[in-house]
Amino acid sequence: MAVRFHVLGRIEVTVHEAVVDLGLRQRESLALMLLRANRTVTVDQLVEVSFADPVPESALRQVRNTVGRLRRTLAAAGCPAVIKTRPGGYLLEAGPDTLDLLEYAGQVEAGRRSAAEGRHAQAVASLRRGLALWRGPLLSDIDATILEAEKAGAEEARLAVLEECLELELRLGRHRELLSELATLTSEHPLRERMWELRMLALYRCGAKADALALYQAARRTFVAELGLEPEPRLARLEQAIITGDPALDLDREPDRPCPGQLPPDVPDFTGRDRAAAELEAVLRPETGPAMAMLIVTGKAGVGKTTLALHVAHCVRARFPDGQLFARLSAVQDRRVTPGEVLAQFLRALGEPVQDLPAGEDERAARFRELLSGRRVLVVLDDAVDEAQVRLLLPGGAGCAVLVTSRSRLCALPSSGRMELGELEPAQSVRFLAKVAGAHRLRAEREAADELVRLCGNLPLALRIAGARLAGRPHWRVGHMAERLRDERRRLDELAHGDLEVRSSIALSAEGLDPAALRLLSALALTDTPDLPGWTALAANGSPDLVDSLVDAQLLQVAGPMRYRLHDLVRVYARELGEPGEAVPRVLGGWLALVERAHRAVYGGDHAILHGTAARWQPPGLDIVDTDPLTWYEAERPNIVAAVRQAAALGLDELCWDLAVSAVSLFQTRGHYDDWEETHRAALTATRAADNTRGSAALLTGIALLEAYRHRYEPAATAIEEALELFERCGDRHGWGLANAVAAFASGMRGLYADAVEQCEKALEAVRQAGDAGAEILVLRLLGQLLLDVGHLDSARPYLAEALAASRTVDPHAHPEVVYRIGELLLASGRLEEAEQAFTDLLGTVTGLGDQRGEAFARYGLGCLHIERDRLASGEEYLHQAIELAGVVDEPLVAAKAWLALGATSRLRRDHETALHRLGRAERLARAIDSPIWQARALHQVAEVHGERGCEPAAAAARAQVRDLIAAIGGVDPDVEAGIPARRAHRTRPAG
Repeated sequence: MAVRFHVLGRIEVTVHEAVVDLGLRQRESLALMLLRANRTVTVDQLVEVSFADPVPESALRQVRNTVGRLRRTLAAAGCPAVIKTRPGGYLLEAGPDTLDLLEYAGQVEAGRRSAAEGRHAQAVASLRRGLALWRGPLLSDIDATILEAEKAGAEEARLAVLEECLELELRLGRHRELLSELATLTSEHPLRERMWELRMLALYRCGAKADALALYQAARRTFVAELGLEPEPRLARLEQAIITGDPALDLDREPDRPCPGQLPPDVPDFTGRDRAAAELEAVLRPETGPAMAMLIVTGKAGVGKTTLALHVAHCVRARFPDGQLFARLSAVQDRRVTPGEVLAQFLRALGEPVQDLPAGEDERAARFRELLSGRRVLVVLDDAVDEAQVRLLLPGGAGCAVLVTSRSRLCALPSSGRMELGELEPAQSVRFLAKVAGAHRLRAEREAADELVRLCGNLPLALRIAGARLAGRPHWRVGHMAERLRDERRRLDELAHGDLEVRSSIALSAEGLDPAALRLLSALALTDTPDLPGWTALAANGSPDLVDSLVDAQLLQVAGPMRYRLHDLVRVYARELGEPGEAVPRVLGGWLALVERAHRAVYGGDHAILHGTAARWQPPGLDIVDTDPLTWYEAERPNIVAAVRQAAALGLDELCWDLAVSAVSLFQTRGHYDDWEETHRAALTATRAADNTRGSAALLTGIALLEAYRHRYEPAATAIEEALELFERCGDRHGWGLANAVAAFASGMRGLYADAVEQCEKALEAVRQAGDAGAEILVLRLLGQLLLDVGHLDSARPYLAEALAASRTVDPHAHPEVVYRIGELLLASGRLEEAEQAFTDLLGTVTGLGDQRGEAFARYGLGCLHIERDRLASGEEYLHQAIELAGVVDEPLVAAKAWLALGATSRLRRDHETALHRLGRAERLARAIDSPIWQARALHQVAEVHGERGCEPAAAAARAQVRDLIAAIGGVDPDVEAGIPARRAHRTRPAG
């Protein structure tokens, strides 16, 4: 055809060899259409190539006018109508005879095909013809942001083709002819290691061994000076091979035996897999024994198996001088690639005439093994579907090696080593993204970069796509790309660029699976828990066989014994497959059943708790929930929180409030107050939206208790007031009693002891009527505790004795808290040996349960006991341990009481400075949590210390503060010395 389009250099159109004169806007639009030849270019893309920000309102009209003028100009010059209008844009029709870019692609394809078949001279001729078409950088006169990434990529690809061509020419023995060209190329491209490698090899084959070694040192100096980095290890390996005169570097093969070089190009931005590459390289070598080396690399879609395999294959190819064979075994257009097809390709590459190829697969495999006998060839089999596809493609000789990648584990194949490839670490992901998109952009937006790699799931394919999109749009911020990925519904749409697409990559793993397995995958993906215990698959109507098939397809990751996990992007893909149906509520019902079991195991029964009417699903087995509930809880805590969140989001109000309330005993024991609050707030939103009065009341009771534990008494009072009103409205006497118990606890913490005792009496009557014996024990213990706090020992004794007797028969798990209060009572009554036994037994019980909160109380009690018995050093040690544990479980009252005891001990030693320091910490903690009685007790000790020092004004000021605090309590006359250890010692130890 007389028309010719040129983009390999300046853009140019010739008709009958006469150049057509085009304006700038015409050339810009034409450039984009030529790069996308035979594909539709949208009007928006043409706007982006023609206008910088801000885009004028008339941009669309101007683009259409430009295309119209371009058509008229080409027609006037004699060019056929090659620009077609398509929905939303335009398409330019071209072929290798009209567009130099397509001619170049055809020549490269022909060259690589000839190289794969061992016809190296023909391959070089094709590649040189293609390279000669370049008249400069791609579209060198077009400066458009949208084209920058493609222009850079085209130049990188051109250099890779040139390197392939040079390597083939070296195989043909043209090392002398290439020396001058290679010297120019290393000067023009000093950071391309392959150029240095080829030049070193050419010098060595010319007999210039010293020059080749000196060239390595020059390359090393260049890399250190320019990048601050050493060259890649393979350049150093070549230096070592030259030093030792490795025969693999020589051209000593028989000329009639083709040496195929089928490896696709290595990636220039290989990142994050250095350790994995080194491990593979160490094993991948010709064996001296009877068996060949065979490595299998497995992993999920997009994790970088092929990239790693090709990088390693290029690094070790010098070990296999007789050639490298490559085949991609994954399905093509829904058709499985057969071993016979691959063997035909391999045999042609090894010099077998097409007409002589055996007909059967077994015969082809035998001929393949025969041709490779005694030779050193590397075989790379990419993306194998199963073992049957691989077996016939294995050489028979030990001199060869095989590297296989697959999404399946291929466990039935013998191997020298296996590697399961996972996602990159976050830091590796950032480095990888920086190489693709530009390090300066990521440094400028580090938080956005961290979010972007998280949204990409640290998956190399997703990172490459996101990086390529950023590289192609320098005007985009990294945060803008992250923002586009935040919407889960659009994430897979955004993770597509050119022929790279995450969705299709994952879909390939799902091909051939049983439809039931895909339904299970969808159901599991629709659950929001981070991990998937094995029972969740049963709840979702799955089976162990279906789970195994998902694991084998790398769609489900093994996270531990009978535990699984979905990669974030696989989860997004699987959620597109179906609707929740009944599977998700059944899984959530399973979490409710298990948390109930754990609560019963902690409390020894279903005590002091309300339940709803949501359906439960009982998971089989899981004895650990009954025998070691807190260990089970620690493993499942993130899943429990996520289950409450999802139940609330789905509007399962009855289920979510029951689940949140049932988990309180677990959150409380471990001091996980943030989880407690998150689950209750989420569930409360759901129950209020559903007008679920009883559920809202139960949740408000839990929130009030949490606020009281956190010493935030005003919000606790507000929540409990609303809870009591809602329980009265729905007529739930049991819940009303439990809410009154929480109200009493909060009042007692605030020092409102008269109110607290009255609320306790109401609670006791209500829970007795409800028949909740466990709650009755809790209220009896609370009554005793309140009276103990104000020093009314005789009044506290019968309540605690009744609670202790009941806990031994009704609820053994309530026993530790009751024992602690009994120990306090014995200590305050001067029965020290009994008190010591009680606290010692308590410590053994709570440490055995892993109850750190209980341990903090037990160690505080022992600390006070030891000081009371004049064992000051051991007492102080126990108290410091209690303070440390109080910090872990967020119990500031325990810390305040322990600092008060330590201050009293320092006073006992007449160390007044230390005493005032410790008492000051106790007073500040008590004030911060609004505990007037313990604040008053700390100030009382401060007054005593000042009095002993002779500082009467300071002592008087402290006493005045004590009087004000006691007056504020009202209705109760507390003993300000109650709970202070070493009182007897103060009375009996002589001054000084």
